[in-house]
Amino acid sequence: MDIETAMKIVKEYGKILDENPVHNIQGRRALLLPYDKDTIKEALKVNLTYVGTAEKRDKKTFRSLKLGFLQLASFLPDGVVVPMFHVEDALDSGDVCHKYYKYLAESEKAGNLILEQTAKLVEELDEFCQDNGL
Repeated sequence: MDIETAMKIVKEYGKILDENPVHNIQGRRALLLPYDKDTIKEALKVNLTYVGTAEKRDKKTFRSLKLGFLQLASFLPDGVVVPMFHVEDALDSGDVCHKYYKYLAESEKAGNLILEQTAKLVEELDEFCQDNGL
């Protein structure tokens, strides 16, 4: 992938991160991504190499690219993403205890998936940086 294409992909991905921040562990819908995760990972790696080998390294951009790489783990299939918990809905449900418990159980499941995916991405990123002297 050439640097211009990689920069375009990363810029589009960055907009999604800015527009859809994660305030908790429930995840984000993978359908929000402008490209598939592998394409975004490749684009981030190209950008990491470009920024990481520049004569004057931009440390903030380099760290932002690494964080963006890891944040791919927060994008989950629709059925796994847990909607925000709304207290009013729970109170109106007539079964607030079970509604909240179900929310916590689903959040734990999504959180564990994000943690698993993040661990794999950390390993992949560390190996990439090491292999490329970054």
